Amino acid sequence: MTGKTAPGSRYFPHYTRPWISDHAFNPVLHPHLTGEQAEDVDRAIDLYNEAIIKEVSTARQDGRDWYLMDTAGLLDRLASRRYIEDPLARPKLWRAYPLAPQLTALAPEPNSRFLTSDGARRTDGGLFSLDGVHPSTVGYGIVAQELINVMLRAGVEFRHPDGSVRTAPVTVDFDRLIRRDTLINQPPGNLTSDAIRFPNVIV
Repeated sequence: MTGKTAPGSRYFPHYTRPWISDHAFNPVLHPHLTGEQAEDVDRAIDLYNEAIIKEVSTARQDGRDWYLMDTAGLLDRLASRRYIEDPLARPKLWRAYPLAPQLTALAPEPNSRFLTSDGARRTDGGLFSLDGVHPSTVGYGIVAQELINVMLRAGVEFRHPDGSVRTAPVTVDFDRLIRRDTLINQPPGNLTSDAIRFPNVIV
């Protein structure tokens, strides 16, 4: 919430439910994690992922045809508040994830912030669902594309409905996903949007 704990830090002083705005957050009233606790969570996740990477590397050295999909790295490359909006916090080799052209053409461009709308259209977010944790339909499309890329490196063939082999590049049909993603094209209203539309109503 609010600014980072220090210039160049990855962490905020507090983390609470994604639908609680910075200006509404009260550490006495709202459940939250501190920046130090979030760092502990990240450290545990890093150790877990390092163990997975080690297992895959060992298996490949033993001749097994194992591949790794780095979901944690993907999420880091999509992290709006942590990295995209704060260049000082970015790791040395960090690069923003290049969204598909169909997504960058949307206004506003989807990002990892919590989904908000003005009652008629999406005003922020779009890559994650209303719980702030699971991806939206287009967010899962990004995950699917990265999984496809790994499977292609492993030599997996992808086929058309008629059975013919698809030639590179094999890409997710984001136009189709956008049409089916109601959080993108028909986002629900929220308390802030209702307050804008009905300013005299006490909520």
